[in-house]
Amino acid sequence: MGSVRHPFKRQHPTMTSMTHFSLPGLQRRHLLGGALAVGAVQLAPWSWAAAPVTDASRFMALSSYLTERSDLNARLGARMQTALQAVNAQFAAQVDALWQWVDGHKVPLAQLNERLKAEKPELAGVPAQLMQAWYLGVAGAGTQAKVVAYEFALNAQVVSDKLKPPTYAYGMYGSWSANPTKFDLKLQPVHA
Repeated sequence: MGSVRHPFKRQHPTMTSMTHFSLPGLQRRHLLGGALAVGAVQLAPWSWAAAPVTDASRFMALSSYLTERSDLNARLGARMQTALQAVNAQFAAQVDALWQWVDGHKVPLAQLNERLKAEKPELAGVPAQLMQAWYLGVAGAGTQAKVVAYEFALNAQVVSDKLKPPTYAYGMYGSWSANPTKFDLKLQPVHA
């Protein structure tokens, strides 16, 4: 009796059938080389310009450039961008203009402030606004300031291996996790 195939059951390939899989002219080294090339392109600092350009991608590209970090949280970045735009209606246009200028001129980060003051003084304040949002978690200043991050702001992340962000709890870090109805109060003797 031959094997009966179930009409709705998906047939999975076996290891034996996978070893004979091939496409004409395509070898494993081509696949590995292609994967390596894609990875290398993603690591290149100016590769963001080749991607489809949106306000969010320019904001994140400029943020990565300024912070020199490739691990920025895109969701947090979107919140920061929204808050900065609410504080300054021209912020998106300024980010766009700054990123196009930086990317077009391949401006090294070490020369950014000097070159901005000389060549694009109208955009000189944008990096500070963006860095304040990423490092302090605050967009804007004064009565318009909006807190968009606290424990996930970069000032806390950079030192997170040794320090935790301060809290409003008056005990040691993590003391708020203990049940507050159970405590061990020990009175110290008073020496007269």
